[in-house]
Amino acid sequence: MKKKQGLLWMLLILFVVEGVHSCRITVASSVIQFGSPLSASCDCPHLRSSKSVVVWKLDKDFVPCNQTSDVQMSTCPLYFPNFNKTTGVLQCYVRRNDVLQLVDQTNIKAGYPPSPATNISCLMFISQNIVNCTWQLQRDSLLEENVTLSAFRSKDECETPSSAEYICNPPKGIHFCIIQRKYFNNFDDLAVRVTVQNKIGSAPSSLLCLKPLFEVKVDPIIIDDAVPHNDCVRLQWTYGKKANFLTAMRCQLHYKMATEIEWTKPIEIPVDVKTADQCGLLAATKYDFQVRCIRKFLTGQWSEWGPTRSMITAELAPAEKLESWWRTLESTQNGSLKIQLMWKKLEKNKANADHVWYIVKSSSDLHETNNILCNTTNLNCTIVLHKAMKSVFIWTCNNAGVSPVKEITFPARIGTPVSKMLVSSNNDTSLQVMWDPPSSAEGYLLEWYKRTELPDCEMNWKTEQKGSMSSILQDIEPFQRYSVRLYPLYQDCIGMARETDAYSKEGAPDYSPEIRLLTVSKSQAVVQWDPIPVQKSNGFITNYTVFWTDTSGKENSSTVNGSTATYNITDLIPSTTYQVFLMSSSSGGSVNGTALMLHTANLDNEDINMLLLIFLLFGLFIIVSMITCILKHDRVKSRFWPVVPDPANSQMGKLTAFLKETPKMTFKTCDISQIITSELNIMEGCQMKNAPLGNKINDTLFDDYGHAYNKQISPEEDPNKSRYYVNVDTVQYAKVITGGYREQSPPTSVYVRSDSTQPLICDVSPSPQNYENTWFHFNNHEDSVFMVEGENMQDFPLLNALQLHQD
Repeated sequence: MKKKQGLLWMLLILFVVEGVHSCRITVASSVIQFGSPLSASCDCPHLRSSKSVVVWKLDKDFVPCNQTSDVQMSTCPLYFPNFNKTTGVLQCYVRRNDVLQLVDQTNIKAGYPPSPATNISCLMFISQNIVNCTWQLQRDSLLEENVTLSAFRSKDECETPSSAEYICNPPKGIHFCIIQRKYFNNFDDLAVRVTVQNKIGSAPSSLLCLKPLFEVKVDPIIIDDAVPHNDCVRLQWTYGKKANFLTAMRCQLHYKMATEIEWTKPIEIPVDVKTADQCGLLAATKYDFQVRCIRKFLTGQWSEWGPTRSMITAELAPAEKLESWWRTLESTQNGSLKIQLMWKKLEKNKANADHVWYIVKSSSDLHETNNILCNTTNLNCTIVLHKAMKSVFIWTCNNAGVSPVKEITFPARIGTPVSKMLVSSNNDTSLQVMWDPPSSAEGYLLEWYKRTELPDCEMNWKTEQKGSMSSILQDIEPFQRYSVRLYPLYQDCIGMARETDAYSKEGAPDYSPEIRLLTVSKSQAVVQWDPIPVQKSNGFITNYTVFWTDTSGKENSSTVNGSTATYNITDLIPSTTYQVFLMSSSSGGSVNGTALMLHTANLDNEDINMLLLIFLLFGLFIIVSMITCILKHDRVKSRFWPVVPDPANSQMGKLTAFLKETPKMTFKTCDISQIITSELNIMEGCQMKNAPLGNKINDTLFDDYGHAYNKQISPEEDPNKSRYYVNVDTVQYAKVITGGYREQSPPTSVYVRSDSTQPLICDVSPSPQNYENTWFHFNNHEDSVFMVEGENMQDFPLLNALQLHQD
């Protein structure tokens, strides 16, 4: 029973597989026009009764069927109204029990119909007896194309063929066909058509009808001969043997100098002329020539340019005078001058030869041979100019002749120089010179030369026209110093030169000079170096910088001018090693030199003794100061920290109250000799009795402001004059006087402060604190203070008690 069931299943599977394999995709065409509609169907007749579904897929995308009424049908037609893919893979699947099985597929290609060929032309090559036809294809049809060329002979303007048709199918990418000689006749018509075909359609071109002999491209023309004469070259050529039967030809010529790349514009040659004279060429110059030809009716094509024929033109005599200049090298004792003559080389179109030489003579007769000063190929010549010689003459010579004579005179260089000249860099290889032109100058001459080539330097020079204010000097080497001179040229003399140096480009010096030690001491060192030579400086040396570093790494530096070659290093430490090196700088950069090690000198005996003496004196001063402070402790203390009485603890208030009750003394001061105390002298301004003659009295007098002073009084002085004086005795508290001097009205009471530390009154002193008056600490001289009675006497009770009153 089981065997029968397995057999049935196998038969069922075979039936299903057979039904799947019987499915086929049906399309109208697998190649269609791009954008056109496409219909397709997938027919599976054995699956119509099964529960299977047909599914479409284009490339990687599923596409639904267009039939929706019966999805169980086995066909499921598909329709694309606008197929816009150039290529695609259309696949048909069968879905059963959610399983997809590919049953068939086909490739669809889309493109465009072919376009007819254009620019069809045919040329006959006489040397090969063939007709070569070419064409061009238009846009790509996106499909594979086949090109076919068909040609036949005809005698009725290509209406009917008179011979078998020639067919040519060139490979892909080839756009020409060659028609052999047996398929055409030189004088019969030849009909040519090109057809382009692909799977969409075909596109024949229009019919080309031609006579092969009229559509000829001759072989390149070969120039047989070229002969130079004067400034011309005569050329001659032939057409070739197989082109001789052509009735007439039209040719063109072009040429160029051998050193150039571009050819001249083609020059027309008369019809059927096989020679040409090309004139206006530079003498002694190599030229290249080429010729091409075409039928005189200009049918067919121009031949290719023939092989190049080269020719050197003939030499001619130089056409212009030389431009010259001179400079004085030295003067001799007999008054002669050693002169260097210089001149400019003529341009090629003026020298008219590659090889020229120059003759300098003292006379203008070229044929004389005994007065030749120079015969050279160089651009300069050194001569000795005697006093009797005012000028010399120079010619340019070549194999064809000589140039017009040039007379060179030697006017004095005493004219006014230009007022201002500036030379600056124009670029890396040129200099720009600018100046203020004098109004009377007829022109200018500039000289420039390398400073590194002195004294035998090559002098470069050029002239500028009248009114010029600037000039560009070319062929300047960077990093080289040039000297530039400017001469104004006047009608009767040459102006004095103005000279300056310049660089077109500056760089760092090649090296920095090696530094040398001249002298060294305990704290100074003098170093020296050699200036950098001009040829190694690469620019103007702006400054040198000297660096010195001690063993601890502390670095110091100093910059000096570029013209300096020595430097004195100061403030060095004795017995110390220093590393010294030099940095050289220009506007283009800087470079360091090699290091120099120097060691400062040790201290000598004299320096050591001086230091010991200074330390000894300083120590002695410290010891003496300490001893003084110890022994004079109280005095020092009172000097710097004086004892100031405290008014709060004074008995002055009580004394003031007591004095108010004490009756005042009433007496005349004139009757008082010495009272109160021996240490207090009270005097009134009374007239003094005459002193004995011949004796001088040493008194202490008081001036008008109350200041005490000593004076010797002689007997000759007027005895009637009043004097205020006291005996020179020590007054501990004050010296008090009343009365007037010289009959003046003094204040009621006057006192002069003594050296007492007891505070009195001083209206002019600064305001003290409540417990001291510091003004007394710093003023040891006696001051006079006028007191106003009744205002401040109460503040000084002792003084108030001494006040005298007259009844």
